[in-house]
Amino acid sequence: MVTFIRSTVEVATIAGYQPFNAADLKEESYVLYIAFLADTPGEEAKQKLLSFATEDDELHVSGREVYWRSRKNMSESEFSGARLEKILGMPATLRNSTTIKKLGSKYP
Repeated sequence: MVTFIRSTVEVATIAGYQPFNAADLKEESYVLYIAFLADTPGEEAKQKLLSFATEDDELHVSGREVYWRSRKNMSESEFSGARLEKILGMPATLRNSTTIKKLGSKYP
């Protein structure tokens, strides 16, 4: 089992980070997921991951987090957490951005 630890300051920063157009995220069809990684992926792994972006699934890497904006629910998307882990070659845990924002607001 792998544990992903972030400080309260890191959680607040992650919750406030906006890698995509904020107006797009207000559309009902979009869902933003954040994948937490134990380590920062290397440049080759990042580029490989970004090559899996589609019209429905956009990806952005920032440090030890991957931001995945999807027009579909996770269960309906061709992309998945398992696929993300396989591409990067490391474990990840995914959370909906709503959950992370709630956590971030608890610890300003």
